[in-house]
Amino acid sequence: MPTLRSLEGQYKAQISLLWQPLDGNATAYHADRPVKTASIIKLPILVHAALLVDTGELNWEQRVPLDPSAVVPGMGVLRYLDAGITPTLRDLCVLMTIISDNTATNMLIDMLGIDQINARIVALGMTQTRLNRKVFSPNTPKCLPWGLGVTTARDTVNLLQNIVTGQIGTPATNQFLRDTLARQLDRVGFPRGIPSGWSYAGKTGSDDDLRNDCGIITAPDGTIVVAACFVQALAEAPSSVDHPGLKALADVAALMTGV
Repeated sequence: MPTLRSLEGQYKAQISLLWQPLDGNATAYHADRPVKTASIIKLPILVHAALLVDTGELNWEQRVPLDPSAVVPGMGVLRYLDAGITPTLRDLCVLMTIISDNTATNMLIDMLGIDQINARIVALGMTQTRLNRKVFSPNTPKCLPWGLGVTTARDTVNLLQNIVTGQIGTPATNQFLRDTLARQLDRVGFPRGIPSGWSYAGKTGSDDDLRNDCGIITAPDGTIVVAACFVQALAEAPSSVDHPGLKALADVAALMTGV
């Protein structure tokens, strides 16, 4: 049976993992090592927006015009739509999460503010996590070597654990967060490694040299695991479902679930 160390060797990668059953002992492997978030940073942005709705500072139905200056490449559909379209705040949060829409993310960052998002991240107890810039904005010296953002597997799992145990926002807001994560369309990491009949609700992240996944994984008997895995320092490879980082994520999930 492979080990986490042998998977690092197989895929020539650095793996950082925290696998936390709600009712059992955790498996930690470099869980406190700082890692590049890529789009995993969109999870605390989602939580921040949802909590502002809770306090009445924002409204899910408020509309945000698409400014052409916010349009960026990469994942998403908004960049293909006509300028002036006015998605709701809820639309932007859902698009940012389930298809990792980069333009939706930048619209939310413009709306919410990087400093305010980072203040919320600290308030959520994510002491090693920071949003550095908008998606596809140039790196400044303070962004290096992390790019978009930095976190740890432990910070990410702690946030997910607070979501799954109902400690984030009102019951309605907490359910929105869980439902949105459950609609994740990118299912070529953790989900293809977990056994048939298990469910997954999570957020992914990718860049040329990394593939990340984090989520709430539920067994058929109702047992819940909260997990985050960052597969990094990869040699650049063509983006496909057979990317070594994605295969590593699936193998980690299979290893941890005993497949």
